[in-house]
Amino acid sequence: MGIIKAAMTAGGSVLADQWLEYIYCDSLPNNVLLRKGQKRTKEGSSNHGSDNIITKGSKIAVNEGQFMLIVEDGKIVDFTAEPGSYTYDNSTEPTMLYGGFGKGLLESFKTFGKRFQMGGDTGHDQRVYFVNTKEITQNKFGTAQPIPLRDSEFGITVDIKCYGEYVYKIIDPIAFYGSLCGNVANEFTTSQIDSQFLSDFMAALQPALGTVAAQKISYDMLPASTPQVSAAVAEQLQNTWGTTNGINVTRVSIASVTPTADSAEMIKAAQKDRLYAMNTAMQGARANAAASEALVGAANNDSGAIHGFMGIGMMNQGGAMFGANMSAQSQNTVSAQGMVSPENPCKIPVTEGRAEGKTCPNCGAEANGKFCAECGTKMPEEVKKRFCPNCGAEATGKFCAECGTKL
Repeated sequence: MGIIKAAMTAGGSVLADQWLEYIYCDSLPNNVLLRKGQKRTKEGSSNHGSDNIITKGSKIAVNEGQFMLIVEDGKIVDFTAEPGSYTYDNSTEPTMLYGGFGKGLLESFKTFGKRFQMGGDTGHDQRVYFVNTKEITQNKFGTAQPIPLRDSEFGITVDIKCYGEYVYKIIDPIAFYGSLCGNVANEFTTSQIDSQFLSDFMAALQPALGTVAAQKISYDMLPASTPQVSAAVAEQLQNTWGTTNGINVTRVSIASVTPTADSAEMIKAAQKDRLYAMNTAMQGARANAAASEALVGAANNDSGAIHGFMGIGMMNQGGAMFGANMSAQSQNTVSAQGMVSPENPCKIPVTEGRAEGKTCPNCGAEANGKFCAECGTKMPEEVKKRFCPNCGAEATGKFCAECGTKL
C-alpha cells in the first residue's frame, strides 16, 4: 500500500506541476528588505502545484526598485535587476507545456521516477526572492554620550551631542542574501538588523566626524555639511557593511549639534578673546592712520618742518604710549561693554600719572607741549608713572613688585 500511495502522490504532484506559474511581488515597503515571491492563482484555477517548485518556462515579474533572485536547493542559480517579465527556462522541473510535447513528456516521466524514489516528495526546493534596492529612509540616531571634536574655528576640542537620520541602500543583493537572510520563509525586515546596524553606525560616527573636522569644518557647520559627513561615515562602514553585507550608507543628515555646558563656556571664552584681539588691532590701525596723517602734514605744512616734526614726535611718543597703555585703555572699553580682558581679569584700570610744569632746557621758558613755544626746542619726554590697582604701589614692570598683581 505504501508503494501505491507513493506512486499516486508522485504522479499527482508531477501532473499538478505541469502548469506554468506566474510569480510576482507587490511593491516592497520601506521596512521590508527581502520578500519571497508569490504564485498568482485565481479562485477555481487548476494551477495548484507544489510549494517551492518553479515549473520550467514560468513567468516572473520584476518591478522597479527590485532585484530578483532564484534559489534552488539553497544556492543562487539565477538573478536579474532588469524590470519586466522574466522567463525561467533553466528549471530542473520540466513540463509538457514548454519546450515541445515529446521532450517535455519524457522529462516529466524522469521527474515522476525521482519523486517516486522520494516517497512522492518533490526532492527539490526552488524559491524566488525579491530584494528591495530602494533607499531605506527614516533611520534615526542620537549620541547618548558626548563626542569629542577638534573645532577648527577656535582650535579647541569640544564635546558635542548630535542627532539626525541616516539613509542606506542595498548595493550588492547577492552579498546581502548570503550574509544576512538566506532562505527566509517569507520576508526579512529592517527590524531584524536595525539594532546591530545602529551600533555599528554610532561606532563609525565619531571617527567620521574627526575626518570632517580635519577638513576645517567647525562643529556648528555640521548640519550644513551633509555630503562630507555622509562620505566619511560610508568610508568607515565600507569594510563591515559595504563589502560583507552589501549595504552602503548613502546620506547622513544631522539635525542638531549641541556642545556640553563646559564646552559652551570654553567657546564663549574663546569668542571673547577673539573680540579683544580684534579691538586691539583696530586701535593699532587707528594709531597708524594718525601717524600717516602727521607725516602728510609735515610734508604740506607752510610754516616749516617744526609742526610736522612735532606731529612725528607726537606719533612716536603717542605710539609708545599707545603700546604701553593699550592694555589699560582697551580694558576700560571692553569693561564698559561687559567683557573681560585677559590682561585685566578684574576689570580694574591701571592708574597712570605724568609730570607737570616743565621748563625749556634751552631758554628757560615755561612750556607744557612737546616743543618750546619760544625757541622750538624739543621738550624732554614725559615721566609716566603706573600704580598698582590692588595696593596702590608704584610699579614699572608687568607685575606689581609689592603684591604680584598683573598690571
